[in-house]
Amino acid sequence: MRAALIIVGVAAIVAACGRDRANTATTVAVRRADSVPAVQPARPPLSLDTIADHLVEVWPIAVAKGKQLEETRRIVELLQAELSVMSGFESATLLASGDGSSLVLVTTWRDAAAADRGDVTLAGWLRLEADTALRRRRDGTLTPRVRVRRTVGTPPTLSDGAMLQFTRYVLKSGRMYPPILAFTDSNVAMRVLQDTAAQGGALLTAADSGAVYMLLQARNATALEPGFQLGGPAPFWAPFAEREEQLLAVVAIVHRR
Repeated sequence: MRAALIIVGVAAIVAACGRDRANTATTVAVRRADSVPAVQPARPPLSLDTIADHLVEVWPIAVAKGKQLEETRRIVELLQAELSVMSGFESATLLASGDGSSLVLVTTWRDAAAADRGDVTLAGWLRLEADTALRRRRDGTLTPRVRVRRTVGTPPTLSDGAMLQFTRYVLKSGRMYPPILAFTDSNVAMRVLQDTAAQGGALLTAADSGAVYMLLQARNATALEPGFQLGGPAPFWAPFAEREEQLLAVVAIVHRR
């Protein structure tokens, strides 16, 4: 009888030890799982298409000579630290010109209310002039908000390292908006058709009808022809708008967190 009781007691102790080990292993496994950061699902790059369900804004940024890299770092840090956690923010893509003279920030938002809140913050970060008359003369518009009016070929995709040719038409004072729209509509189609480096293009119009943006996407890293235009004594935009054109590369992409 005594031997049987001893055997039963040992069995109980062994079973208890087994349960303790199992509980400890489970606790360690849970702690390890908690310590591993969750893997964020890959987000598709921004496609500038007419069927996009988000609100798009374009912020051209002039950069002082020799300051492009410094400004790029500063803006990306602010995007990561502050804009990415704002309610309604979706994504931000920063593009840089090869000559170091400018940056272009493209932001997307869930709706107009979210964009309104974010615009106040962005205007301060980007150090926009308080003189609205000066900004209107220089940029043609006081709002970054745009509509994707038309796409030709494959809609431009703002993926990591993508090369795009960015053209801005600033409407001249007293000129009508419809003529420049008609000309740019046909021009983006002709450029995609005739420039073998162009994979596709998109035409974006400012919400206040003061500026038009055209983006052409290069095949691979091929530079698009900056001087490409139809023949004639004067370029089509001369009577209606001022034009500037640069080759840009995507240097940073920030998504909402």
